[in-house]
Amino acid sequence: MTHENIAMAGEGYRGAIKIQNTGTEPQSVKVYQRDYWYAFSGESRHDDAGTLARSNAAWIKYSPNLFTLQPNETAVVDFEVSVPANDTLKGTYWSVIMVEGIQPEETAASSGLKIHTAIRYAVQVVTNIGNTGKRDLQFLGMELTTNEDETQVLNVAIENTGERLLKPELNLELFNAEGESIGVFKAERRKTYPTTSVLLSLPLEGVKPGEYAAVLIADCDEDNIFGTNLTLEL
Repeated sequence: MTHENIAMAGEGYRGAIKIQNTGTEPQSVKVYQRDYWYAFSGESRHDDAGTLARSNAAWIKYSPNLFTLQPNETAVVDFEVSVPANDTLKGTYWSVIMVEGIQPEETAASSGLKIHTAIRYAVQVVTNIGNTGKRDLQFLGMELTTNEDETQVLNVAIENTGERLLKPELNLELFNAEGESIGVFKAERRKTYPTTSVLLSLPLEGVKPGEYAAVLIADCDEDNIFGTNLTLEL
């Protein structure tokens, strides 16, 4: 659930979020803003809007912020992003619009207490300032693990240390002792905002035990390629 757009300083654009009540009872909904940050460790935060240095929350106006949906009824939250006329802006700015039910389902607990389950969705609103912003990333660490079917997996932590949203495609090429390539292994792309980090997993299916030289490449498109050499003992 991401709305990503390109705009220059002083420009604006509009978007819409469609919401449907798929339940059998009326549902009241509130809409509000938060900033969003995450790390490869699994930690994620939805801080107050405007907390992050690259938050675009102040640029966004939306309506409505409170409404009730009947069963199967659909509503649309319209939003408008107005980029400040500031020539120092560069790279990527983002925040999230939160959509949350305010009449949560109740479940009786054994203690006699009632547990309120609130369902909320975070819609990411991303503004890229033209094609500006430095692209850079850092390999934070790597770890070999074994999955349930005994396939070895190389987990790679990557941090976006630049100014622009990156969507790296991770490729690992292994070479045997004779210098022959035995295959290229890939991980699914995951987007990383500046200052955030992700963990990408490369299953090494069909690789026999042994020592291998390897080249690890993070391809972020548009000739933005980052790499490192390593040795793996499988």
